[in-house]
Amino acid sequence: MEKIKVAIIEDHKIFRKRLSELLSFYDDIELVFAVEDAELCIAYLDKMDELPDVLLMDIELPGLSGIEATFQIKEKNKDIEIIMFTVFEDDERIFESIQVGATGYLLKDEPIEQVVQSIKDVKKGGSAISPSIARKMMSMVSGLEKKKTEDEGAPEIVPFDLTPAEIRILEHVIEGKSNKEIAEDVILSPWTVKTHIKNIYKKMQVNSRAAAVRLALRRKVV
Repeated sequence: MEKIKVAIIEDHKIFRKRLSELLSFYDDIELVFAVEDAELCIAYLDKMDELPDVLLMDIELPGLSGIEATFQIKEKNKDIEIIMFTVFEDDERIFESIQVGATGYLLKDEPIEQVVQSIKDVKKGGSAISPSIARKMMSMVSGLEKKKTEDEGAPEIVPFDLTPAEIRILEHVIEGKSNKEIAEDVILSPWTVKTHIKNIYKKMQVNSRAAAVRLALRRKVV
């Protein structure tokens, strides 16, 4: 039986240790590492020959946040599945997590049996979402649809004075595409795409893709 390789990124020492111990009882789960921050996780991944299948990623971490770390990790390792593992049911965090590439969003009070089942589900190509989070997501979608209907016919105001070309490229950035992939989609050179992204950063007053994605979603730029 092939084991599912799992890694934990959690800054709370006692919770990290307890979760590690609980996962050790499952024969089909192999814990490859458990670290206290995202920077250590990224450093481990850069050195590993055989990567984890699934990461259990806390959102509130010292230094690099779980959401920003998820974006960076998915940029380099698209095959790693990442489940956000948190105490928060914050709408903005849920939406941002999914936008930057997380496969699931679980609350820390989920029973260990549900956590393990979620790990198995995402390994098979499914998703993992706590029931209360699923309900929130449905409410979010309904709210967005309602707002879209109410806003039809209203004059469009674009935050940050972004041009249509910049908005188009920002949409691709939100989808997690690399500069090369964006260039191929919009039929521009990678250098031109890079220049557009630099201009987007300047207008939005951010200095990273994760920050641009987060602000774009918060301000409903696209």
